[in-house]
Amino acid sequence: MFRRFTLVIGLALLLGLLLVGFALAEDPGTKQVGVVIAFPNKVTHTEIVTVPITATTFDVLQAAKVKLTSQTTNFGPAVCAINEVGCPATNCFCDASRFWAYYHLNGNAWTAAAEGVGSYVPANGAVEGFVWSGVDAKFNPTEQPPVVSFAKIAAAPAPVALPKTGGAGLGLFGIGLTGLLLAAGLALRGRR
Repeated sequence: MFRRFTLVIGLALLLGLLLVGFALAEDPGTKQVGVVIAFPNKVTHTEIVTVPITATTFDVLQAAKVKLTSQTTNFGPAVCAINEVGCPATNCFCDASRFWAYYHLNGNAWTAAAEGVGSYVPANGAVEGFVWSGVDAKFNPTEQPPVVSFAKIAAAPAPVALPKTGGAGLGLFGIGLTGLLLAAGLALRGRR
């Protein structure tokens, strides 16, 4: 009787651990994108953000650990302010001489983005950059964020966060927990 109880509990624990592992496994439908944000006070925010594979840079910014203020325009979303540096959503272009310049990291150099944050879909491992920049006579940005590679961002200490799981992962966890409780109940019932 004790052997049966131990076997049932052991199998239930194994099943539960397997299901928890599946629930916490990274979703293959996600990607990681690096973000480099240079603020006027010489503070630079770097972060690796995990988002769905189809996410745009705007989605990456929304998922980042920054306060994003944006406005929907005819050309898509516009970045008004990041961590309250910039303009309010009600007047996103309040400063005619400064704006949030947007860049893609190509190797060891920044390239000014030719598209908006809402239309560009960065690849897994890409690094997107932002800087509160002035403009030249042709309305090109005059500043760039510091070059920080994806590997360097990933190597930097960051707060530990639990992976986000979708409904399927949580469902598997729930099934495993239910199986564990049922197995324990059956084992205890057999002891009576």
